[in-house]
Amino acid sequence: MDNKLAAAIERDDRREDARMHADDRVTCHTHQAWADDCADRHRPVTAGRLLAEARELDRIRART
Repeated sequence: MDNKLAAAIERDDRREDARMHADDRVTCHTHQAWADDCADRHRPVTAGRLLAEARELDRIRART
């Protein structure tokens, strides 16, 4: 993690403690990264996504 990212995470943490809405963060506290870099990691789990992932794994296993 570079100094710029570390400073931004700390700034976002302070702002969130001061009642900034979590959606206004430019960093991701969970992944310690820029929010834009990990936005797709935070998609909600749905039955459709789990089924699609299971089918993809089955497809990969069938090829090997």
